[in-house]
Amino acid sequence: MLLACGPRRPAETPRPPAQPRPVSACVTFDARSPTPTGASRQREALPARLITVHAVDSDGASLASATTDQEGCFALDATTHAAHLELWSRIDSAPYDLTVTIDGDGNQPHRLEVAIPDTPGATLHVPDEQPMAGALHILDTTLRGAEAVHAWVGEALPPFYAYWGRGVTTEWSFYSGQRPADSGRYTIELLGGEPGRQIDTDTDEHDETIVLHEFGHFVFDVLTTDSSHGGGHPRGFLLDPGLAWEEGRATFFAAAVMKHPKYLDTIGVEPAGSLRIHHDLERGAHDEPHGLGSEAGVAEVLWDLADGAGDLPDVDHDGVALGPGGILAAMEALRDEAGAFPSVSTFLRFLVRTERVSEPDLRRVLVVGGHPRSLLPDDDVSVWPRDLELPGVASGKIDSVTDPAPSGGPSQPVNGIDAVHVYRFHLPEAGRIVAELKILGSGTEEDQTDVDLELRDLRANMIDSSRGMGTREVIRRELAAGWYVLYVRDGGAGAKVAYELRVSTDR
Repeated sequence: MLLACGPRRPAETPRPPAQPRPVSACVTFDARSPTPTGASRQREALPARLITVHAVDSDGASLASATTDQEGCFALDATTHAAHLELWSRIDSAPYDLTVTIDGDGNQPHRLEVAIPDTPGATLHVPDEQPMAGALHILDTTLRGAEAVHAWVGEALPPFYAYWGRGVTTEWSFYSGQRPADSGRYTIELLGGEPGRQIDTDTDEHDETIVLHEFGHFVFDVLTTDSSHGGGHPRGFLLDPGLAWEEGRATFFAAAVMKHPKYLDTIGVEPAGSLRIHHDLERGAHDEPHGLGSEAGVAEVLWDLADGAGDLPDVDHDGVALGPGGILAAMEALRDEAGAFPSVSTFLRFLVRTERVSEPDLRRVLVVGGHPRSLLPDDDVSVWPRDLELPGVASGKIDSVTDPAPSGGPSQPVNGIDAVHVYRFHLPEAGRIVAELKILGSGTEEDQTDVDLELRDLRANMIDSSRGMGTREVIRRELAAGWYVLYVRDGGAGAKVAYELRVSTDR
């Protein structure tokens, strides 16, 4: 008989049975406010409203969870096996589904481990040194936006997440639409500043109006229309009117949620920072050109139409007070009009035609705000986009080179009002369309006559394009019955050239 010899294995100590361990606390986080020299050094403790809190054991398993209330307080029934609490930057409380994530796909909320407090009702404070404070500030700001929409028009928004982290996104904050495509979940990406340089670079977690501007794009996308092809929208220029409309009304949305007319964007923390944008929607951006392609003008006009109701202060007493709910409800109604692809002029004419505002009252708003009379058309003929019957011919001149620009303000290639012309057409039944752009020049970048042709749907989504070099651009495409838009635009290097556009059906 063989016997194996070796050390005796020690007996395992059994885990003691779990005992009830009720936990209650209140969660707060550091927030900063805008100042002329960046985000404030002074911090304000705000409640972490409706966030998810987990009691977690040593293996990382959740033993119990709770949702904080409007004061940031919660109570949960944990056990003595709980090793710590975990705070999540996630709101899952009907009708709100909001998250701030550390990944672009929106799967991982920010999480922060905190010790289980010994005292019931203790405060668990997240300081700004922790990235979680920024995530919670962004989350609470999006909650304010969602609460406002629900209060204004009774709408519950689809699932939404903001992708943000310090040192992650360093160029721009932007709205991305649905991610993944057709998932029903929408997202924005927010500036996180340069790594380790929150003190002197652009990071948006404490810029509430910037967060709400991007959230506003989401709101308008899912509830109303989208007539922007996207791209940069620098201040001080007259832009493509669809782009100006979408950017301007997102700024209005931010101000309306905040219930004050100042749209502010900081860089860094005082005193090392600065104020990149300071736009008072009530007083107006008088150093910028105004008119159909003015992003600032769109925000100002919408503010003046809304202020005086819904807790929005009215300083200039312009005589119209639709409130933010009235503005959003009108935008929802305009969405249902055939071929809706609006600019600010489309919207103003719609308000008059549907008797939401009288024409004299609306013209007074424009005068008080310093906007051109032409912003409100005299009739229902669309000034933008230009309507084109099939078969049809249109002509024009792209000029993103002349400075000042023909329509006013500095020249602006690619997205300026004189760099892009937009035509709308209706296809009564499915068929093949042929769009031919004849360029009255060489069509090359060398002599600044390169012009492109794009076919888009009524959400400004690209369907097809022709981007060659030469005197012709042609699109042939089978389309379902419906409304479509054609963009004639400079090729990206600036252009000054006349053109002729022919559109027909090819059966």
